[in-house]
Amino acid sequence: MGGTDQEKPSSHKGAVFYYVNIIFLCAITALSLAAAVILFVRLERLRSEKEVKGTVYTDAQIEKIKYAAMETEKNRLLLDIQSSFESGKSTISMLRDLFPGDLVVMWEGRYYFYPVNRSLAENIFDESDFSLGEHGFMEYKGENEDVVVSRGIDVSSLNGEIDWEKVSEDRIAFAMLRAALRDADGNLVQDERFQENMSGAKSAGLHTGCYVDLDADSEESAEEIADFVLSHLTLSQQEMGAPVAVRVQIPDHTSSLSGQTREEWTRSVRAFCAKIQKAGYEPVIYANTAAFYMLLNMDELEKYGKWIADYGDYLYFPYQFDCWQYSLKGTVEGIEGDVSLDLRVHTRTDEEIKE
Repeated sequence: MGGTDQEKPSSHKGAVFYYVNIIFLCAITALSLAAAVILFVRLERLRSEKEVKGTVYTDAQIEKIKYAAMETEKNRLLLDIQSSFESGKSTISMLRDLFPGDLVVMWEGRYYFYPVNRSLAENIFDESDFSLGEHGFMEYKGENEDVVVSRGIDVSSLNGEIDWEKVSEDRIAFAMLRAALRDADGNLVQDERFQENMSGAKSAGLHTGCYVDLDADSEESAEEIADFVLSHLTLSQQEMGAPVAVRVQIPDHTSSLSGQTREEWTRSVRAFCAKIQKAGYEPVIYANTAAFYMLLNMDELEKYGKWIADYGDYLYFPYQFDCWQYSLKGTVEGIEGDVSLDLRVHTRTDEEIKE
């Protein structure tokens, strides 16, 4: 009997166990409530500071927001494309607007994208700084008083006999003259009107320079072209007043030059320019936007001037330039037919401003 009585649970121990459980559960509940209160306070604080720290979102909410943002951006892009087409913009102009961080060029029906090299000296002008003025001549409309521009043309024997006095009276300040070309046999020959044009332009008070195509397949060949040009220059750089340019053009698929790499083109240009510079003349690289971006390593040629051929509503060239050929169909007194028009751009240095 006594043993049986001892195995029965004690009413005191049961009460203790019961109260301990109650206390434990109350403690858990209190801790949970405290955690909930703390979390609530933090959330409210984050919400009240959302302008500074942002709103707290769940993963599901984030995915929903991302999807909505993608849809919004897609719709915006489609509207931009629609608006561009409706305004009559060309495809190339539309792509350039849509990809401002890239250089977009078209060649043989395909579009190419090149990232802008931000380490190179930049074009300091805005689209609105230039506009076509009287008789189709490009004029500077910007507010920088230190910018000096001058009108120019580039001509060859194809332009026929030129009345340089009339050209000068049409406020043309400089002329770039073709110095040489390849004949039917592939030999380098002087442009038949080069000396005549050089003498006539100089007598009329124009600054004169010259240009030649870089149809070289090696550095040695590029140096030979430079030597040929130099051998026919009778005036010094100071007497000429304008640079010696090498024109780079993308060759067609039938040309022996079509297989040259970017590095090979760059080395040839550098070899030509170094030869010209060593002789005391100012070398300039003359090319259109496609040739500059597709054939040359611009970072290896930054020390040389750039003569850019671009015929859009504004100059699509993000890098520093010296001369801009903006038209192939200009009209100038003293020259029959179409003539290429150029604008030479110069920003006065501190020393020039003081003078």
